Amino acid sequence: MYKIVQPEVIVGLGNDTVFEETVAPFKTVKKLHIALEDWLGDDLMECHPCYIVTENLKNTLEKTNFTGFAFDNLKITKDEYFSDNYNNEKPLPSFYWLKIIGRVETDDIYVGEGSSLFCNEKLLEFLKENFTLKYLQIDPERNEFDDLLDKMIAESKNK
Repeated sequence: MYKIVQPEVIVGLGNDTVFEETVAPFKTVKKLHIALEDWLGDDLMECHPCYIVTENLKNTLEKTNFTGFAFDNLKITKDEYFSDNYNNEKPLPSFYWLKIIGRVETDDIYVGEGSSLFCNEKLLEFLKENFTLKYLQIDPERNEFDDLLDKMIAESKNK
């Protein structure tokens, strides 16, 4: 059984992010740069179309048998408003790019319909029991913004 998961959203693809495509729509990231505006403390985050994890989550997942992901380095810089926004008592950890490479309903985690992140219940329970995921939404309800985003994605694929 799989659930749609929506991690803490961080904004700020940095200027050094490199896409495979040279013209819009940009879909495939080759090199990731995050200009961090804030961090609320979760170990799993999203900056569409990429996922970011703390070093602790990365190191732990590498020791498990879960499937559907790989890790890569990324560049993190603090946005000009970071010091005004950051109110977390934790020191800022090292972050890594979580590349989702899983196959639909075969691996423990994959990107499926509507660019949604799907996670099986076993992996999801492991993450919830061992990591900070206060802002993770599981099977979030759809709203008018989701419909608008789906429409925009569909239109970009038709170009």
